[in-house]
Amino acid sequence: MGDYQIGGGLRLLTALEKTQAFSEFLQKRMVRALEAGDPTEVHYLLAQLDDYHSFMWRYYKKLQEERGDRAGDLEE
Repeated sequence: MGDYQIGGGLRLLTALEKTQAFSEFLQKRMVRALEAGDPTEVHYLLAQLDDYHSFMWRYYKKLQEERGDRAGDLEE
């Protein structure tokens, strides 16, 4: 998994880079894991998905603290 790294700064460019890297990582590994029926590999991929999910939640919370809730802005 050398091409995908979790963690790092919480900024837009980092979030976009991580999303792209995670997408490529899953494309390479998910099909193989599912076709092989390898529960260990699927478990590993789920752990990576959990890490990505945590990173994106930290990014969301940072944005919410900095900019507030803009959900009302979308409805107008």
